[in-house]
Amino acid sequence: MKKIALILLAVVSLTACKQKEKKETTTSSTPTYQLDAETVIVNWVGYKFTNKTGVKGQFQTTNVTNNKKAATLNEALTGVEFSIPVSSIFSNNGVRDAKLKSLFFGIMDHTELLSGKVTSVTGTNGIISLTMNDETHDLPFTLNLQNNTAYLKASININEWHAEKALASLHKACEVLHTGEDGISKTWNTVDLDAVLNFIK
Repeated sequence: MKKIALILLAVVSLTACKQKEKKETTTSSTPTYQLDAETVIVNWVGYKFTNKTGVKGQFQTTNVTNNKKAATLNEALTGVEFSIPVSSIFSNNGVRDAKLKSLFFGIMDHTELLSGKVTSVTGTNGIISLTMNDETHDLPFTLNLQNNTAYLKASININEWHAEKALASLHKACEVLHTGEDGISKTWNTVDLDAVLNFIK
């Protein structure tokens, strides 16, 4: 009887050890993702003319903080904070860039930086809390995930940040250049953003 009890005890002990080893193996193999802060690319498109012709550019500097590792790509992106110096704006046209810096962002309140935080990511949708013109509002975005890269798209309505004064300043400076074949000068209050986010696994 004592012998049978010892054998049962040994079997239970071995089973427990194997389960523990399996659990530890599963935990250690859980993938971790972290945003590659050095490779973040933020592109933008502004619009002119009544037919909404795009003018493309990029912010060449994006500073990332609160960048953590997480089990999933979405979790790694949630909580990330960023600041973008408006002085890093680039559209391959020095005259245009100077106008954007001084006659658009320069007219806004306390907007040396565009700053924000990714407050939530659910599936392929999320929210950025974006600060511009000394105001903070939610900016919805969509994500297209491909392997370890997320392509983020968002559309900013300048009026939601009450930056009509800055837009009017830019339009006045570009009135002739923004006049189309129909004789109408138009500067749109919409700016589309397209960010490329690489993740280290």
